[in-house]
Amino acid sequence: MNTDSDSTERFSVSTALALVVRGSVMGVAEILPGISGGTVALLLGIYERMVVALADLTIAIKDLASFKWSTLNQLQQPLGVLLPLFLGMLVGAIVTAITLKKLLDTHALYVFAVIFGVVVAAACFTFRESQWRARILFIPCGLLISLPISLLTHSGTDPHLALIYVGGVLAFGAWILPGISGSLILLILGVWSTMLTALVSFDLLKIGLFGFGLVSGWLVFSQPVRALLGNHRNEIMALFTGLLLGSLLHIWPWQLNKQPVLPHEFDGNPAIFAVSCMMVGGFLLVWILTYVRTRQISH
Repeated sequence: MNTDSDSTERFSVSTALALVVRGSVMGVAEILPGISGGTVALLLGIYERMVVALADLTIAIKDLASFKWSTLNQLQQPLGVLLPLFLGMLVGAIVTAITLKKLLDTHALYVFAVIFGVVVAAACFTFRESQWRARILFIPCGLLISLPISLLTHSGTDPHLALIYVGGVLAFGAWILPGISGSLILLILGVWSTMLTALVSFDLLKIGLFGFGLVSGWLVFSQPVRALLGNHRNEIMALFTGLLLGSLLHIWPWQLNKQPVLPHEFDGNPAIFAVSCMMVGGFLLVWILTYVRTRQISH
């Protein structure tokens, strides 16, 4: 009877299950615009392990591409972290997408009210993370990028497949930036609701194209984005502040013919008090998460 082997197996299974649970919470966060899965990973104590595993896996894949077969043994450790983590993320994302899709069909006004509050809080976070010199130049740049996109995506037509791929690439880049949600990028591009529907209906073409974009972002842009963040953090945070502020036009709860209107112009019950409460709730949700994250980093 090999008790050491049994205890190792039990430890491995329990560790994998813990990673699945943490991944599911991250998956929920990634579907909700404004809440960064990376921030949630930091709060759950898995961020550093995840980043190290991704880096180790990238190195191992590059070595395998050079026919260095001895690196096969190096895949076990990063895959042991990433596979259960991503499995949990997939489950959490699917459950959240199904729930959100139903809510969007019946209570879209309230859903977008919460998202609006979340995005405002995210914009406050990125604004605080930048300095005035960068804000003066790069917030207008972000607005110039996101406002036209928000106006163009109000047409209600499905985005081009190429935009879904680009959304996947940029979503991964956002994922490794602090406080920025990949779903926010998709929302700015007008791809978020399309991918929500695709995930719920298992549209393999769109899911596969988006997944290919994520992999492309991982392989091509992860290191440059980290380097850019390290050298130009203020500029990036200011740029994202402008992007987030510009996206508010797209997610304004009161819409008429895909255009933002004042509450009294809304076709139906504007529910001003309830919607305002939802906005405040979304704002406080992200504010509390970022506050806890800041406290953990300071300690």
